[in-house]
Amino acid sequence: MKDENIDFRERWKEESRRMFDSSEGRKAFNNVFDHETKKALLKLGDRKVLDRLYGTIESGKESAVFLADTSDGERVIVKIYMTQAGSFREMEKYLRGDQRFRNFKSDRRSVINEWCKKEFKNLKKAGDIVRCPEPKAFQKNILVMEFIGEDFTPYPKLKDVQIENPEEAFQKIKRNIMELWREEQLVHGDLSEYNILMTQEQEVWIDFSQGVHKSHPEAVELLKRDVKNMAAFFNRQGADIEKHDAVQEVLDGLEDL
Repeated sequence: MKDENIDFRERWKEESRRMFDSSEGRKAFNNVFDHETKKALLKLGDRKVLDRLYGTIESGKESAVFLADTSDGERVIVKIYMTQAGSFREMEKYLRGDQRFRNFKSDRRSVINEWCKKEFKNLKKAGDIVRCPEPKAFQKNILVMEFIGEDFTPYPKLKDVQIENPEEAFQKIKRNIMELWREEQLVHGDLSEYNILMTQEQEVWIDFSQGVHKSHPEAVELLKRDVKNMAAFFNRQGADIEKHDAVQEVLDGLEDL
């Protein structure tokens, strides 16, 4: 009887040659990701969610983001959370405080996998209020979602565009922050000019991994930080926003709901 690991290595060798658009991309993936991540990627292939992977478009300490195509030829984003992420204890703290995510083990892999599921669920909820990438599927520590861009190029981040009316833009985002809380009981938690993409028509909120339910012990503080971050950015763009007043307006508005 063949050893299961030998079977997997043979299958990975064969399937990865087909899935990756270059030998360099395949080698890079092999060097960074572990056995369980490779199994999850193959599972997404079996589910017809993924067909072809291209290069990384962004990489950090917690995750790497790839461009990919589905079996139907749709271009998507594949976000793979590093199972060796050094911040997994911080992730666990955010998860434990969120009433939606409590029944999971404290080991590193379980926390990372739950974090991935959290972003998937946050995107599902947020999509009813703001424009954000549509989540397609997740498998263990791999999240597949809509690609916001054209061909192989993502749309620019808010930090890289000139805003015609920064005061008006801030007021719109402030309303969306309040609506997200009111309608979906959700806080983005890491909103900034780095986590908003700009299409020709509208802004697109991305990176909802840190988002929490409004019952989370730190939800209000995260809400305040989102408002302050956006006020600071638009002030640099020429607006005249008093951060403390903006935060108070949001809190007062939430009390009235």
